Amino acid sequence: MDAQSFNLLAMTHLIMLSLWGGVVATEAVIELYPFRQRELHSATIRFHYWIDLLVELPLVLAVIATGAVLFFSLDRVTSLHLVKVGLGGAAVAVNLFCIVVVVRRGKKLERHSDDGSLWRSSKTVLACFVVGLLCAAGAATLGFRFALERLG
Repeated sequence: MDAQSFNLLAMTHLIMLSLWGGVVATEAVIELYPFRQRELHSATIRFHYWIDLLVELPLVLAVIATGAVLFFSLDRVTSLHLVKVGLGGAAVAVNLFCIVVVVRRGKKLERHSDDGSLWRSSKTVLACFVVGLLCAAGAATLGFRFALERLG
C-alpha cells in the first residue's frame, strides 16, 4: 500500500476511533444518571440498548476493519505493534462483551425481570467502561507514538 493510501486509511481509523470514544463517553454519562436518580434506570437501559445496536456496534466493526487493514499493510511488525494490537483487541473484546450485557439487560427489562438483576447488569456495564478505557488508553498511546514516528 502506498504512503498516501496508508495515511488516508490511518485517518479513517482515527476518525472511527474518535467517534467510538465519543459514543462510549456518552454512554458512560447516561449509565451514571440512574445511580443518582433511580427512576431513570429503565430509560437508560432502553437508550443504551438502541445506541449499542444502531451506533456503537457498526463503529466497533469499522474500527476492527480499518485496524486490521492497517496492521496487515505494515512493512515491519515490531513487538510494540503487537502490544498495541493486544491492547486494542482487549478494548474491543471488553466493548463487545459490554454490548452483549447491554442487549441482554434490555431483553430482561422487556420481560420485567427483577430490579436487582438489572442493577447488577448496570454495574457490570460500568466496570466494562473502566477496563475498556484502560486498554484503549494504552493502545492510543502507542498509536500516537507510531504516528509521530511516521511523521518524522
